[in-house]
Amino acid sequence: MKLASILGILAFLIGVPSVLVILLSKPNLRRPLLSLLAFSTCYVKKPMYMEVFFSPYRGVDRGFGVTVPDLLFFGFFLWIILGRSKDRIIWWPYNTILWQLLIAISVLSLMSSSVAYYGLFTLHKFIRGYILYWVIVNLVREKEDVAAVVSGVMGAVIFQSGVVIWDKYITHKVVNRSIGSFPHPNSLAMYVDLITPMILAVVLAGGFSKKATNMAMLAILGGLVCIIFTKSRASLVIMGASLGLVTGLSILLKPSGKKIAIALVGFLLVDIMGVIAAPKIIERFQKAPEASEATRVYFNQAARAMANDKRFGAGLNSFSWTITNTDYYWYVYSEERDTVKDEDEFRDSRMGQSRLGTAHHIYYLFAAETGWAGMIIFIMFLARYYLHNVVLLFRTKNEYYQAILLGLLVGFSTLHLQGLLEWIFRQTQVFFLFCVLSGLMVATGNIAKGSYRKN
Repeated sequence: MKLASILGILAFLIGVPSVLVILLSKPNLRRPLLSLLAFSTCYVKKPMYMEVFFSPYRGVDRGFGVTVPDLLFFGFFLWIILGRSKDRIIWWPYNTILWQLLIAISVLSLMSSSVAYYGLFTLHKFIRGYILYWVIVNLVREKEDVAAVVSGVMGAVIFQSGVVIWDKYITHKVVNRSIGSFPHPNSLAMYVDLITPMILAVVLAGGFSKKATNMAMLAILGGLVCIIFTKSRASLVIMGASLGLVTGLSILLKPSGKKIAIALVGFLLVDIMGVIAAPKIIERFQKAPEASEATRVYFNQAARAMANDKRFGAGLNSFSWTITNTDYYWYVYSEERDTVKDEDEFRDSRMGQSRLGTAHHIYYLFAAETGWAGMIIFIMFLARYYLHNVVLLFRTKNEYYQAILLGLLVGFSTLHLQGLLEWIFRQTQVFFLFCVLSGLMVATGNIAKGSYRKN
């Protein structure tokens, strides 16, 4: 066993009990730790991230991860199980059955997988994700708990914008596209797109204190900076549409002169930033490599073929291995196959390795790895959260909770749209954030229902 694996195991065995001890001895630190949990989803990066039994694999997951969020939510999990939260435990939170079905179909996919070991990496993450979701639903019981989560993710956006500016203008480490503390520019963009609509919705509803409003405006501005500097074409369009949609729906739900004034000032600032950044943005659209778009199409074709050929897919987290080591490889290099003299030599060449990777379509990726049944379960899993969010939004009368739910609804919309172009949902940072925000949505609905009955 490598030293990194030993350190990862020790970090978990020491870190989780330490969090539990803090919660038992200092219960007043519960909300700051909850806020830290939400914030820490943005920094799943070494040395704060350790892959136990790491494998140099080109797929989504490369080992059993130990992260700062793990230490926190497993500590909270034990604290709740021990009954120290003093609230009735919600053992089966909303959508648990579809969580279980998603995990079950993932296990079935491993039965015939050529690299089932790789699938265990992602299965491990799915189980951790459910525990994180379970913890958030059980922790968020009052308005102050909601505010703690919002503050955490708001701090994450501000932190990432600081990293982006530092890398670009201070250290000059970033030459072209900013990545923050993420593995890819699109990952940073999607993470930010999930959060900023909620922050804007709460600002428009007047849900922050004066000091917190200033921080919220800084977070929105920082989010725009992150998106612009990632030069992610889809995220640029989605960010603009999401902020406009939040503003329009907020005004439509509860019109006020203050909201209209904030909207006008906001649009003016966005226009100014747009004019400044326009040359780089236009250049990004004009010079986007056509080969990248073609590769997406090839990956999708290969993914559909895997789903058609195998009832439960090629196996969870095995798309990259399957595309590299089987005849599905030629879906990606269909044009070159007729001209290749030695197939093995071509596979080992630089050109023959250049297009390998993971399907850039989250729904087809699930189909390829878990079969069409897996993709359907995954879509049902997302859709049930989405519809629940819509129902809660229109049933909730409290403007603060309504703003939270509106922002989450639009944020989730950006994730689902981006899923047609990327597999980012499966990246640990975005996946953990999704679990936190899904838990926040369900918990907010529970709080709003309780407040409505009490009133």
